[in-house]
Amino acid sequence: MRHAIFTLLLSAACGGAPLAANVPTPNKAAAAGVVAGAAAAITLADPKAAAAVAESSKVDDEKKPQKSKGTVPADVFDRLDAKQSQPPEPPPAQNPAPESGEP
Repeated sequence: MRHAIFTLLLSAACGGAPLAANVPTPNKAAAAGVVAGAAAAITLADPKAAAAVAESSKVDDEKKPQKSKGTVPADVFDRLDAKQSQPPEPPPAQNPAPESGEP
């Protein structure tokens, strides 16, 4: 008996089997409509349940602090301090463009 069931399942699963050639296929549009209607009915029955399920699946975005494993040479900090202690250079003075009517 098990051998017959296995053979039947194998022939049906492989497709193109003459045994399942005349089996009608379901209408995909109708099946999608039924699923959409069921989802709408469930949502109308308890609207807060859909939001609760969506919120429960969220992952926390909070990151855990990590320890630094690298070191920075001291001269890098010295160069940064030197840059910050210097006063900013004033922008170069812009010469006004001569008017086209002057000689």
